Amino acid sequence: MAKQEIPKAYEAKNHEDSIYAAWEQSGFFNPDNLKGEAFTIMMPPPNVTGVLHLGHALENTLMDSMIRYQRMRGRKTLLLPGTDHAALPTQAKVEKMLMEEGMKNPRQELGREKLVEKIRPFAEQSRTTILSQIKKLGTSCDWSRLAYTFDELRNRAVNELFRRMYEDGLIYRGLRVVNWSVRGQSTSSDDEIEHVERTAKLYTFRYGKDVPITIATTRPETKLGDTAIGVHPDDPRYASFIGQTFTADVGGASSLRLKVIADQQVDPAFGTGALGVTPAHSQIDFAMYETQKAKGDPIDLIPVIGSDGKMTSQAGVYAGLPVEEAREKFVGWLKKEGLMEKEEEITQNVGISDRYGDVIEAIPMTQWWLDVQKSIPGRGKSLRDLMREALTTGLHGDEKQKVIVNPDRFTKLYLDRVEHLRDWCLSRQIWWGHRIPVWYKGEEMVVGQQPEGEGWTQDEDTLDTWFSSGSWTFSTLGWPDKTVDLEAFHPTSWMQMGYEILYLWLMRMVLMSAYALDEIPFKEVYIHGILRDKNGQKFSKSLGNGIDPLEIIEKYSADALRFSVITGVTPGNDSRFYEEKVEAAQRLVNKLWNISRYILTSVEEPVHGQAFKELVPTTLADRWILSRLVRLEEEVSAHLQAAEFSQASEKLREFTWSDFADWYLEISKAQRQGETKASTDAILVYVLEHLLTYWHPIMPFVTEAIWSHFDDHELLMAHNWPVLRMVDLDLEAEAEMAWLQEAIGAIRNIRSENTVAPKQKVTVVMVGTNVEMHKGIIESLAGIESLTFASQPPTGEYASVVISDGQVFVSLQGLVNKEAERVKLGKEQKETESYIASLEGKLANEDFISKAPEHVVATMRQNLEDARKKLERYVHHSES
Repeated sequence: MAKQEIPKAYEAKNHEDSIYAAWEQSGFFNPDNLKGEAFTIMMPPPNVTGVLHLGHALENTLMDSMIRYQRMRGRKTLLLPGTDHAALPTQAKVEKMLMEEGMKNPRQELGREKLVEKIRPFAEQSRTTILSQIKKLGTSCDWSRLAYTFDELRNRAVNELFRRMYEDGLIYRGLRVVNWSVRGQSTSSDDEIEHVERTAKLYTFRYGKDVPITIATTRPETKLGDTAIGVHPDDPRYASFIGQTFTADVGGASSLRLKVIADQQVDPAFGTGALGVTPAHSQIDFAMYETQKAKGDPIDLIPVIGSDGKMTSQAGVYAGLPVEEAREKFVGWLKKEGLMEKEEEITQNVGISDRYGDVIEAIPMTQWWLDVQKSIPGRGKSLRDLMREALTTGLHGDEKQKVIVNPDRFTKLYLDRVEHLRDWCLSRQIWWGHRIPVWYKGEEMVVGQQPEGEGWTQDEDTLDTWFSSGSWTFSTLGWPDKTVDLEAFHPTSWMQMGYEILYLWLMRMVLMSAYALDEIPFKEVYIHGILRDKNGQKFSKSLGNGIDPLEIIEKYSADALRFSVITGVTPGNDSRFYEEKVEAAQRLVNKLWNISRYILTSVEEPVHGQAFKELVPTTLADRWILSRLVRLEEEVSAHLQAAEFSQASEKLREFTWSDFADWYLEISKAQRQGETKASTDAILVYVLEHLLTYWHPIMPFVTEAIWSHFDDHELLMAHNWPVLRMVDLDLEAEAEMAWLQEAIGAIRNIRSENTVAPKQKVTVVMVGTNVEMHKGIIESLAGIESLTFASQPPTGEYASVVISDGQVFVSLQGLVNKEAERVKLGKEQKETESYIASLEGKLANEDFISKAPEHVVATMRQNLEDARKKLERYVHHSES
């Protein structure tokens, strides 16, 4: 290939759309056009509630970097895209928009069909926008397999899954205490509740003068529905009262029968150690209610708060009052009757609806539930058992059916949650989403598929959105049919998600996949944190610190955004994002472009695809850069395989900017002036070709744009990952070059510290070492007019620095203060003496030596030896 005409500057907006179109048209996003072992990633479907944010940019970069790497390693890769109808969030968003337009209650004013008609176009528009944004990020999805959690195929899968679970006796309809959002007029799962700290009052009082037990609560208005007093069975204060029943006229409302019951769940250290049991308004208390019923010693259930957030008729004179007013009135009555013993301010965690923002009320309702503890027919295990197995022993004790969590600390959090998992409330009182697949006609009921004939009415409620999301890894592959895709790509290979949906999604995917397929949903899951601003705050509209990823792409490039979102990212931890990171990333993008442009426009006939053994390294720099490239490939491959994206990108940045640009390219300019030109050119092209390949998973656009000047027939995204051999490492060249870099760096530092002009040549004497064979390199890269080697320090005005195995003296006649130089060296000598003392102290500590790893001790001893040699040179210099 002849020398190229390449634009001087890289203008991303002139390349990115056309490059993505070329990728799409190539067919390589589709695994049907690839060979090899399958590697599958299912895109966590973004909600159709708006546009993509920085979190999506992070997730798409993680997924795409992994899938591009695996594709280049010869895997049959599938990154399956999709979107989530996000039932509750989407309806809440549209209802809010309608209220901002003047509606007071969109559900009442529009009705079901008309409200859904308002939601559907909003969701479709958001979906279209989101899919185009995913392409802007460069995500290499198979668009022919695009899925939507609310499309016909997913609806069929959801209905079939519901039917099977119902027929297995796992799904049931029953009365239980639910989490209720008054503002949203719908149930919420435990995982859809945000817990916030706030100051509250803890009231300590007695029900009546004839009741000898004092209780404490932050919700006194709910005590109007108490039917028992709970105590710990081992609490001696109340042992004599267990089994007794007290009657009290409470709050001027009604007479309560309060039976004293013993229950292990009562905390004897909280309040008075006695608990007012309100089965209708506490899930814990409802569990006590069920326990008593199972014992044949039932207690009553009295709902005193309704779905409208007001007191019910069973609250007597408090009926119709909002809970806050009822609380105030009841507290007043307690004080008046002399029953209030104490009021104190405490800090408590309060459950808030994550979508509607109101305090969650616990109220009893008849809903559809999924039993996670009941044994599955024919398996002898519950859903909870399967969820536990999948992350411990593997399903059926098979290690191949075990989900690996990265980082592993989230495994414990998951298992702790599974151990305390309650039945899952499946039904929601909203209209956008999969309707409960149950139809009624009189006393008849059909589950799973709409029956033929007239007169059937479908259940009004919809399914929790996570029911459909939980089946994402297999419903997208054609389940419940036994498809080729399902056989080829499930279990999937890798999944990434934020830790905030660990319980919402990870647990449900494991549950659904283990139940429906008897398989894990994925082999490994990578848990990431959230992106925060430079001050560590969350991005939010209220703080005004939001950053639009599309604006970043427009201003800089998709590659700069991709690099900046994964810089500093480690599994499970939050990281910071700010525009200065993108600016630095764009400088790196430009650097890669400029390096490539220099090589491809200066080398006469760039030879593409040469083998390592065909190269002819003739200089130390040649041997060194090739050895560094071998090391780079091994490190980057290991990091990407282990999903260590930040480490991989940092190794690439360091090699690109330092090893290749700052050192080898500068050295090559001299090498290309003589008889080594041909061999140097071949190495330049070889290194560039490999470097573009290694960068491609992280920065795909600029690398593909450069690659087109290398090869206009093959796309880089379809190029094989060049695997190099570790036997080709040249440790001797790396060590020798490291010394040269130290020496040249020392001279450059002296020049900088003494503000020597870049173009001004200096005279240098090197003492204690003889590397005359590299004299030309040192002179060229350090701006030297005269370089000599001596056995003794020179006399005169010199600035000096001690380096490994020697000392460098730079003549600064008339440019440097000699006394200042003596002070500087004296300071460096003291620092070295302190360092030696520190090492000697540690190495003299027998306890440290016995516990520290051998390689750590060996390194410290080597560092001590080097520091002592360095000190000798300082002492020698001060005496001269």
